[in-house]
Amino acid sequence: MWRSLSLLSLSVTSFTLSAQCNSDFDSALLKQQNPTISAITFQRNNVFDLTEKGIFWLHRFANASHIISTEETIRDDLLFSEAAPLKLSELAETERLLRSRRYLRDAKVEVVSYCGADNSAVVQVSTWDNWSLLPKIDFSSEGGETKYSLGIAEDNLLGSGNHIQLDYSKDSERTGYLLSFASPNIFGSHWNTLVSYANNSDGENYQFALQRPFYRLDSDWAFNFDLLKNKEQVTDYLLAESVNEYDRTRNQFESSAGFKLAARGQSIQRLLLGLTLEDVSFSEQAGTVLPLPAERNLSALWIEYQLLQDDFYKLYNINQFNRVEDINAGWQLRLRLGYLQPWLGADADGLQLTLNVDKAWQLGPQTWIFSELSYDRLAWENTRQELWHLALQVNHQLNARNSVMASISAEKGRNLFTDEALYLGGDSGLRAFPLYYQRGDNRMVATAEYRHYTDWNLWQIFDVGFAAFTDVGRSWGANTQFDYASAQNGRAGVDDKILLGVGVGIRLLSSHSSRGTMVHLDLTRPVTDNPDISSWQWRATAKRRF
Repeated sequence: MWRSLSLLSLSVTSFTLSAQCNSDFDSALLKQQNPTISAITFQRNNVFDLTEKGIFWLHRFANASHIISTEETIRDDLLFSEAAPLKLSELAETERLLRSRRYLRDAKVEVVSYCGADNSAVVQVSTWDNWSLLPKIDFSSEGGETKYSLGIAEDNLLGSGNHIQLDYSKDSERTGYLLSFASPNIFGSHWNTLVSYANNSDGENYQFALQRPFYRLDSDWAFNFDLLKNKEQVTDYLLAESVNEYDRTRNQFESSAGFKLAARGQSIQRLLLGLTLEDVSFSEQAGTVLPLPAERNLSALWIEYQLLQDDFYKLYNINQFNRVEDINAGWQLRLRLGYLQPWLGADADGLQLTLNVDKAWQLGPQTWIFSELSYDRLAWENTRQELWHLALQVNHQLNARNSVMASISAEKGRNLFTDEALYLGGDSGLRAFPLYYQRGDNRMVATAEYRHYTDWNLWQIFDVGFAAFTDVGRSWGANTQFDYASAQNGRAGVDDKILLGVGVGIRLLSSHSSRGTMVHLDLTRPVTDNPDISSWQWRATAKRRF
């Protein structure tokens, strides 16, 4: 009898405890009670939801042949653990980290149950996979230049999050093969690595990188090791026509270590110490008609200060559409001071200064402004080189399906290296003009764009959007040796007038692909009296932004 009463007592107690665990709670209560995480559950979703309308054999085949990201892979990225105090900020940061993985389309980390009796909570991690085994077919044709890439890439090898790629590419300057492997989180250690090798028509390239980044906002330390060799053909253009060609070889090694200085409220300060060995050389080839740029060795020791404010927002329709964009609206500052060291191989003593500042402001419920400012300075061998960059972008959401965007980007350079001129045309800012149409040490581009986001979805593979835009810009201050090259080609000189172009386009977002690329199909028209440029032209490119 006593045993029966005991069992009954235990049953009543268990029922009472269970009754006090529920999914209906206030997040403010969680902050106040500071519960312990009693369990972590996982809900891993395949590429396509087979219960939705429009499903056919392709979606079923994709799900059947895809290996879903393993629980271990997801767990390795968690910034919290069982039996630890619940911090909602850690849940939000984990969600952003998971969403940054290209093999995941989306992620959600939330408390699904709170038990008042023992002040504990159950956290659920939900993830949605992207299709990760991709035949790599990239093609673009604009301004008389065609480039393409064929190959295969797996961005989530056996559900591990590791990446492997093999492809063949051809553009206006080179052909070649590439083999690469990358791991974003080696065995849950928060170390990552990249190994790549390319055999191109103009030489071999390789890179080996091993780093432990500041993988979370309050990480105590970071380390980086990066070895790179890159040989490529450089082509100088005027009015979209080649006027000079040569080979550039860059050998670079960089290693650094960083640590957190302080964390006060939403602000984090960091300090990094590093070493960079950089040697850049040039060699002639058949298309070389002008003097080669001067070789340079910019090996240096440096120190860097970082200030980061934690002010993240989940936004939509800023640079993408129909998906969450994690954007930090807080101040982000990076200041690096480097000293060129002849004993490391530098050509002379010198000073390097790099400053980067980013900030976003919410001007209204549907209006955001984003800003970027950077300054680079190199003082050596009685020469001072400078480059200022300022970019502003305003996004205003008219409604759920329509928005307008306006942006301006300006660069002002002084004594820039000949092989690092600022081009304008095509991808570099003027979509109605050919690639490399203008060049110089200074550049300014302004854009106004209307965007329409439809609810159309082509076979659940492409989301569809539309755009109408106007671009205006100018690049000027080119080296005088290119005036000579222009004259040799029968041209009057460098065309550095203000350029204007208009266009309309379709945007196709690969919504279930790990690459997340967006196909741009644009019909553009340059407003110009240049008879060499056709009035209307189609332009096809693949980008990651709208």
